[in-house]
Amino acid sequence: MPVVRSYRRRQWEALGRRLDALPEKAKDDQSLKVGDGVRTIRTQISAAREKGYTLNELIEQATQEGIDVSVNSLRYAMRRAEQKGRVRQDRKEAMRSRSVAPTQNKTSVQASSGQDNALRTGSKRKEDKGTTTSGQQVQGFLGFPISPDTENL
Repeated sequence: MPVVRSYRRRQWEALGRRLDALPEKAKDDQSLKVGDGVRTIRTQISAAREKGYTLNELIEQATQEGIDVSVNSLRYAMRRAEQKGRVRQDRKEAMRSRSVAPTQNKTSVQASSGQDNALRTGSKRKEDKGTTTSGQQVQGFLGFPISPDTENL
């Protein structure tokens, strides 16, 4: 079982005062992660790429400056710096905003409940290429009908 650590308020305040008293480090001495470093020089990287340099050649230049980075790390950092790496996150946010159903008043809920019941009980039949199937449709999580995948077995 993990132990919950707690410290006195005066200890935290003393740490705060100590941190406030620290001198500022020179910007040149501050360490940066690969993604942050690429973000700061992405215009230079893009210019070098436009000049015809490959990622491997850029890696060689980085090695000469003492920066040990792999091709995949550089590629990923460049995508993130150009905001292309956030496509998935944007899609997730869009899906979340679509999945949140708008609030409905009582009358619209009552009016749609008859249709929902018909979809759940399977009273509607689906026609596909002239054949009639008796597959039951079920109300999906996001509010649209889902029919079972039992066709053409």
